[in-house]
Amino acid sequence: MFEMNPHQLPDAVMQHWIMLLVSGALGFIIGYITRKAAIRTLEGQLSRTESQVEECAKSSQTQQEELVLQRISARANELNFGRIGQASLADADDLKEINGIGPFFEKKLHSLRIYTFRQLASCTPADVDQIGNIIEFFPDRIEREDWVGQAQKLYRRKYSV
Repeated sequence: MFEMNPHQLPDAVMQHWIMLLVSGALGFIIGYITRKAAIRTLEGQLSRTESQVEECAKSSQTQQEELVLQRISARANELNFGRIGQASLADADDLKEINGIGPFFEKKLHSLRIYTFRQLASCTPADVDQIGNIIEFFPDRIEREDWVGQAQKLYRRKYSV
């Protein structure tokens, strides 16, 4: 018989190199496709997790705000409503028109049953201190931003008093 050694063929080395390059290219393509699929899967999981974290943070913030508003509401009876006046949500002015009052501070004032410019305009310095204490403002913030003066101007403009 005859013996055949594939390495002795004239193009055997070339065939080995071609097979090595083809197998390397196929490995690269398969790895690339697999990696892209894994990346898409992980990105989907990441976006779902991020949205869950955002929902949790919003829920936590809402719960904290509710606790603060409940705590403030429980102390509303400490104010002298005989002096500053009674009002309801139906009578409410947009207290955010006063510089320094944002949406959450307005909610805090509402939880104290302060809804109108008239009520704020009627506050004495003692009432202002008490409101600041109850609502947990920075010290002297209400005086510094002159909420009472602003409320008086807005009340006069609104009702032409």
